[in-house]
Amino acid sequence: MGSSIRNTGANRAAATQTQDVTINTGAGVEVDFAAQAASLAALANGAGVIATASFTPAAAAYGAGDIIGASVEFDFTYASSGLAVPNTALIRILTAITRIDQTAVISGETSYTLHGYNATQPSAQADNDAWTLASGDLAAYRGSITLGTPVDLGAACYVKSAGVDQDVRLTTGSMWGRLVTVGAFTATAVARQVTLYGIVL
Repeated sequence: MGSSIRNTGANRAAATQTQDVTINTGAGVEVDFAAQAASLAALANGAGVIATASFTPAAAAYGAGDIIGASVEFDFTYASSGLAVPNTALIRILTAITRIDQTAVISGETSYTLHGYNATQPSAQADNDAWTLASGDLAAYRGSITLGTPVDLGAACYVKSAGVDQDVRLTTGSMWGRLVTVGAFTATAVARQVTLYGIVL
């Protein structure tokens, strides 16, 4: 069967007329270009994005300014649709949430700093190294986000850091992070889960 085109906007008033064009492929599938255009417009106009990454320490002592775990990817998607954020997007991170599934804050454990990169950290510092900005990391580095001090809420320790307001130019649709301690403490091998909320500019 051939394709057919149906215009459902022809009888609308000229001042408010929109052209809702639907193509019937002949295989029982209709492609509504107006709906797709509206969806793309919503994604392009400051649509909310979200990404989560987990950083797991060893059951070991960490000093202030030490790296927790590995370099981990924040894979940004649109919050409403789940679609991937396009490569080279400019995003503004607005809020960060840190959650640790432990029932008490460890003695000496204070806040954390998240350092962002547009690729896995080129210098590849190891878990429990003292974080530093190496010369080989400069091109990939995208700045840091101060995460608050987790508070024991019962089943987990949790903190929401609002007002981040940090712009990040992605190379792919992702940002990579290194989580760094502020206080010195002896960790348990429980993940520090960080969720970032923002918008595409």
